[in-house]
Amino acid sequence: MLEHEVKIYFGGDLTNLYELGWLSSDLSQLIDFSELLESEDVERTEKFFGEKARPFNRYVKVVDKPHKRPEIVDVRKGSVELIIAGCSVAATVVMGLVQIAVHRYFTNKDEEISFEINSQDASLQRIMNAYASGDFGTGSDGLAILMTILQERNYNVNILAQNVYLIEHVVKKYSQRMIKTVKKNR
Repeated sequence: MLEHEVKIYFGGDLTNLYELGWLSSDLSQLIDFSELLESEDVERTEKFFGEKARPFNRYVKVVDKPHKRPEIVDVRKGSVELIIAGCSVAATVVMGLVQIAVHRYFTNKDEEISFEINSQDASLQRIMNAYASGDFGTGSDGLAILMTILQERNYNVNILAQNVYLIEHVVKKYSQRMIKTVKKNR
């Protein structure tokens, strides 16, 4: 599995430890979701992230087997900018989709926020930016086109392409949670 680096930027309005903790927990759970998808553990994926999933706390062991967790490898000055290494392409894409959904919400409300998740892979980031700008359409169709383009560019997203409906559900759920966290801080 090729590991990716992801840059997560929390602007000055999101730098208190309380909100940062909630947002970080959500991002960590998105990585666990991606790992469950990749391991094809349908039962656990549905249990924790399916439509009938119950909320769980940060102490729940979501992924069964021990695994190397993505690590913070760099922290930049300024607001809070973390570079996380060891993410799969699936986790990178899923976190990017949630960030896009959060930005769309605040853009539609004519509000600006300082929260970004970017892949250090320039090619992947260009594709995600094109998706964010609506070049591939919207909804399930847009997501399916995104997966097709990623596959054509030799990104291993087969498991994501097979689970578009579940990914849409998780993106909606986690973007709503993050939006609520950001709004509390305003």
